[in-house]
Amino acid sequence: MKLKLIALALILCMTAVSCSSKEDSSYTSPESSGQTSIKGIENSDEVVRIPDSSTAMENKFKDIPTAESGPLISVNNVTAKAGETAEVTVSVKGADLNWSMCGIHLTYPEELDCVLMEEETNSVEFKKGVASEYNTGFIALECEWQNNPPEELIKKNLSALFFTVMFKGNQGQDGDIATFYFDVPEDAESGTVYPIGFYYMETDMFRNFEGDMSLEKYAFENLQTGSITVE
Repeated sequence: MKLKLIALALILCMTAVSCSSKEDSSYTSPESSGQTSIKGIENSDEVVRIPDSSTAMENKFKDIPTAESGPLISVNNVTAKAGETAEVTVSVKGADLNWSMCGIHLTYPEELDCVLMEEETNSVEFKKGVASEYNTGFIALECEWQNNPPEELIKKNLSALFFTVMFKGNQGQDGDIATFYFDVPEDAESGTVYPIGFYYMETDMFRNFEGDMSLEKYAFENLQTGSITVE
């Protein structure tokens, strides 16, 4: 029970860090090396820099050995008509009964509306897949960056959701982790392709109970993006 409470607390902490920022923060222009500069508490000169995905990944995994194989996390390619709701599924293979927790940002164009379960809390509607069958906690939230949106997402006109799943042990399976829903604009032109991808923060994870960081490194360095194509 104690371990479960600790893991749940970690999930809530990850969610707060990943998809929110202080209301009194102010966004400033980006500096060199592809980083976003963020001023912290009001009247403070301290600057917190949020690296872009590639820099964050390099920082986190620079001293971690590279595995020859590991988990492959992917998003499917789907079609939908203008005005319809597209079903986007995140899956994993190569990690059957060898992962215990994940925390992942999924990105999508601002033109799409992520379907919410509860607007007040930004809870995202989702359907759990077989890979998450034995989970003990699943949270999915639409990210609200407030005054501190990541520069990487601004440049690409992307929004993001964050989801995290936990298990008692290595009970995560291969297969679909979850399906999320996106409303396609009613005026979307046939042939339009909306990319569905990933945004990496250093708080993100895909980990087994043993804490094998080579497994996590492989998972994030081999993410496979997907898309929604308008029929």
